[in-house]
Amino acid sequence: NKLSQELKDLIFEVLANSGISVSDKKAVKFKRIGLKRGYNSSIYKLVTDDKRIFVIKITDHEEDPVLNILHNRELEFYEWLEGVQSEATSESTDLSQLLRFYGGSRCDSEPGVLIMNDLSSRVGIQPNYTIGYSPDLAFQIVKQIARYQSAYLCSDNELSIGKELIDYTSSCLRSIPKLDELTWMSEDEKRYLREWAEPEKLFALHTEIPEGFEGISPVLAHCDLWPGNMIFEQREEETSLLAILDWQTFKIGNPLLDISTVIGENMTAEDRREYTQPILSLYVDEMDKRKDGFKKPFQMTVEKARSNLSHSLRWPCIQTMFAVTRSRNDTKDEGQEMGRLSIRLRELIKD
Repeated sequence: NKLSQELKDLIFEVLANSGISVSDKKAVKFKRIGLKRGYNSSIYKLVTDDKRIFVIKITDHEEDPVLNILHNRELEFYEWLEGVQSEATSESTDLSQLLRFYGGSRCDSEPGVLIMNDLSSRVGIQPNYTIGYSPDLAFQIVKQIARYQSAYLCSDNELSIGKELIDYTSSCLRSIPKLDELTWMSEDEKRYLREWAEPEKLFALHTEIPEGFEGISPVLAHCDLWPGNMIFEQREEETSLLAILDWQTFKIGNPLLDISTVIGENMTAEDRREYTQPILSLYVDEMDKRKDGFKKPFQMTVEKARSNLSHSLRWPCIQTMFAVTRSRNDTKDEGQEMGRLSIRLRELIKD
């Protein structure tokens, strides 16, 4: 549970390089709050001698080369974010619902470190996505998607597309053999999922703009907006999005990819179908009000968004397949022969 002195020294060095001084290093307290949470990190809380609190993510450089890639990918994102936030002059670059980044180090020949702000005191009861996110929560998340997409379109600073993640994407194939256990699924549906989960096709889905979408530039996509990568706070009876976490697998590409996850994986089929139109209208309105600051073309319409969405829903099909075949969250409501997530997956494949 204890950090080595070498790791502590590395953390102090990263803090110092970011202009954060710690006068009494011996008085600093480290407490492990998560182990291997998400893809690759041990999570520690750091409390300084003057009661400043940070969260530290540490990646072991000797464990797996793929995990090193994921760590360095997230570091690239947060370094880009730091530059964008330092230049922010308008709502077009309001990214307050992303974690504040204080500094980091690459994971190559030594452990990788990311240092961010601590929001644990504000985290409330997290919404139950198996029941389905409310439309209000979906609207909040879509507004944040529009903000980080707009920030990318307003920025001169580029991010790499994410080509190094193709091999990692092959992990989606691990759930494919378990499809045979889903007796409700037709052979054609299983064939679709196997085809959609092929690494090159998934990468293309994430990064390419479909033909016929002239005037639409690639944008920043989180690519993994499942509930474990979002935290919420509660004030009285109201639940609000607090932050979007874990940017290891971000890519530059499909504008509707993250929206497809929000409404496909996290909402019931009934709510998704009822609220798709207002959600897409909100998204287009949010992008339109920031377009004067865009440095890349982005002529999105509701019609273009709806057309792209039907293609992008293949991604939440794969994500929900994971949840059905690799977790215990597929609970059944009374009187139902199928679990909630199985029903959601079945309806997603239809659409």
